Amino acid sequence: MGPWQIVHSVLAVIGVGAFAMVAMGCVWPIDQPRRDRPATRRCRLRPVEWPKAWTCGPPEQPLTLADAHLAMQLHREHDCDRKRAAFDALVAAGRIHPDSARRHRLWGKPW
Repeated sequence: MGPWQIVHSVLAVIGVGAFAMVAMGCVWPIDQPRRDRPATRRCRLRPVEWPKAWTCGPPEQPLTLADAHLAMQLHREHDCDRKRAAFDALVAAGRIHPDSARRHRLWGKPW
């Protein structure tokens, strides 16, 4: 057997296995709970909140609390206008209580 025949055989086996798993998943009865143990709730994942802007520039509109939290998480490694606006929004909402020595800003230019 040549190397291409070996690669083709391996890919064919993987493909058939994947097809069999998908077919079993479509046929397997999951609507009925098992009788031998009580029904348990399945863990549900939260939907992903995608950022509305992928820039470091200042936001065009005031940030909502969810957007401000997300901006702080996405821009945690650097200092930018969007992070400052998010920080100000969280301070105004009372979600962050800044250190009094920092004068309501963690970064930026000194006064």
